[in-house]
Amino acid sequence: MTQSIVLYGGQFNPIHTAHLIVASEVNFQIKPEKFVFLPSHMSPLKKHDDYLSGEHRVNMIKGAIETLGFGEIWLDELERKGQSYTYDTVNDIVKRYPQAQVFFVIGTDQYNQLDKWYMIDALKSKITFIVVNREKETQKVERGMKAINIPRIDISSTSIRERVKNNQNIQMLVPQTVESYIREEGLYENRES
Repeated sequence: MTQSIVLYGGQFNPIHTAHLIVASEVNFQIKPEKFVFLPSHMSPLKKHDDYLSGEHRVNMIKGAIETLGFGEIWLDELERKGQSYTYDTVNDIVKRYPQAQVFFVIGTDQYNQLDKWYMIDALKSKITFIVVNREKETQKVERGMKAINIPRIDISSTSIRERVKNNQNIQMLVPQTVESYIREEGLYENRES
């Protein structure tokens, strides 16, 4: 039987409520046998001003999974180090699960710059992109992709890091487990030093 795997990649710095809503909606609609959070080491198309170690990000994802009640973490990109190219990661996963139907979750922001992704045409032949609307009500996608509309919640990891730096409330912006972890570890409080 063909196995279905949803890959949800990103920095998750920190993972927050909007990430959980995306995961929940995608998991509900696709009903995969595996739902995988795939923290990246260094995303090629993102700035890394507030880089946080993989260990902290993984610990926060574990707390988020506890809140969701499903999901697992694969460390492929963290262990490989360097730039996190989705193409390389997907190649490894397809070798491990040759019969699997592999989905990869992205938002509107990434969909709009897919032409900049490494080996994008080859990647499109290996996976089905699931595109969730971000900063817009609905998302139209090209053939061979799947759009999933989620309730709009404009929360970003950047804004959460800023709120922590400015000693502002982040309750409900992140799961309770993640907020507790951020506070206990003193994350994001003084990143200048």
